[in-house]
Amino acid sequence: MLTREQKLVMLSTTLDMFLEGVFVTLSPISVQWPFVPGWAAPLLFIMMPIGTIIGNSTFGRLTDLRGRKLTYLSVLIVYAVGSALVILSSNLYELLAGLLIVYSAIGGEIPVVLSYVVESAPVDIKERVVVLITNVGNVGAVVAAALALMTSGVSVNAERLALGVLIGLAISVLVITRSLVPESRPWASLPRERRGRVSLGYESARFALASLTLMAISSVLTFGLLALSIGPEEFPSISNEILLVYFIGEVLGGFLAAYLVTYVGSKGFTLASYLGGLVTTVAAVFVLRLGPVPFLALLLANGVFTETVWASRNVLESLAFPTNFRGTGISLVRIAAYVLLAASYPVTASMTPVEYLIFAAAMWALGVGASLAWYIRGPELVGVPLANLPEEFKVRPPRRRWGPQCGSDTG
Repeated sequence: MLTREQKLVMLSTTLDMFLEGVFVTLSPISVQWPFVPGWAAPLLFIMMPIGTIIGNSTFGRLTDLRGRKLTYLSVLIVYAVGSALVILSSNLYELLAGLLIVYSAIGGEIPVVLSYVVESAPVDIKERVVVLITNVGNVGAVVAAALALMTSGVSVNAERLALGVLIGLAISVLVITRSLVPESRPWASLPRERRGRVSLGYESARFALASLTLMAISSVLTFGLLALSIGPEEFPSISNEILLVYFIGEVLGGFLAAYLVTYVGSKGFTLASYLGGLVTTVAAVFVLRLGPVPFLALLLANGVFTETVWASRNVLESLAFPTNFRGTGISLVRIAAYVLLAASYPVTASMTPVEYLIFAAAMWALGVGASLAWYIRGPELVGVPLANLPEEFKVRPPRRRWGPQCGSDTG
C-alpha cells in the first residue's frame, strides 16, 4: 500500500507530466497562428532547446542545493507566466518570449520530477512508476493535438481559448497538489554539507555521465523528427493528424515500456529500444515515397520506439546518480544534448528529407553504441534500492581477450 505522502507525489507528478505534454505541442500548434510569418517557424522550434538549457542549468542544480519542494513550487510560477504570455500573445515577440519561459520550466521540472518519483516510490515498482508517470506527458500531447485538430476548422481564437482553459485548469489543480507534497525524505536526510556536492572523481560516475549523455544526444536530436519536421514538410495537409498519430504511438510505447522494463531489465530494454528507433528511421527513407497512409503507419511505430527510448533513459538517469547529485547529474546529461540540438538547427535547416533521415539514422546509431556500452559495462538498476553511487555503482571492466596481463587479478 502507498502512504499518503507517496500518493501525493504520484498524483502531483502525474499532473505535471500531463501539463508538460500540452506545452510540448505549443510550438508546432502556434506556428499556424496568423501573426507568425513563415520565416519565423524555426525560431519557434529553437525556443525548446534554448529554454530547456536554461531550465536544466538553474532548477536542476537548485533542487540538489535547496530541496525538491522549493524548486517544485518555483517551476510552477514560471509555467504560469510563460503560458499566459503564449495564450494571450498578439505578436511574434510575445509568443517567442512565452515559449522560451515555458520551455525553461519544462527543462527545470524534469530533474525535480524524476528525483521526487524515485525517492518516493516503493523499491519494487519505482521503475514502472517512473515510466508510467512520464508517459502521461504523451497523453497531454495527444489531448492538445486533438483539441487543435477539432478547433482548427473553427478559428485560431477558439483553438487558443481551448488550450488556455486546459492549461489554466491544470495549473490551478497543481497549485494545490504541489503545496501539499512533502519534501523528499532521502534528500532531507542528507547532511547539509553533502547536499548538491558534485562527485565525479570515481570511474562509475564518469562512465554514467558519458554514456547517458551520448544516449541523450541520440534521442534528443531525433525526438519527433518524423512528426514535427519531415512529416509536415512532406504532407502539410495532414500536419495535425501526423502530430496526433505520433503521440498516440508514444502513449502506447509508454505502456509497453512500463510492462517490459521490469521483466527485460533496463540494460536489454534500452538497447532494444535504440535498435527499434534506428530501424524505423532507416525504413522512413523508403516509406516517404509511398504516400501518407504508409507514412502514418510507420510514424506510429516510430513513436512507440521513441517513447521506449525516453522511458529507458528516464529510468537510467534517475537511478544512476546518488541523491545528493541526482538533479545535477540528470541536468548535466540533458544540457549537452540540447546545446547540440540548438546548434544543429542551422546545419539541418538546408537538408532534404532524405539527408535529414540519414543524419537521424547516424544519431540513432550513436544511441545504439552508447546503450551497447551500458549493456556490457553498466549495472542493472531495476529492482536495486536507492544507494550512494560510489559505494554501490560498480562499472564492469572490459575483458582482455589477449596480450599480457599486468598487475593483480583482483585489482
